[in-house]
Amino acid sequence: MTEKQRFLVYVKLGNLLASIRKKNNVNICEATRILLDKEIIQKIEDMETGYYLEGSAYLAEVFQI
Repeated sequence: MTEKQRFLVYVKLGNLLASIRKKNNVNICEATRILLDKEIIQKIEDMETGYYLEGSAYLAEVFQI
């Protein structure tokens, strides 16, 4: 993974956490648990899926979070 790709993954995960927190009115720990339960982090970090390039709203819809 290049530095640019790693940066995009971290930004995407941060945006997803913020979206989960707002939508579900939960704290950061609970939002992180939701991400971990859905195995989204592994899928976004997998460069072959291309998910790190997708928008946060799209990913939230795809993974139903």
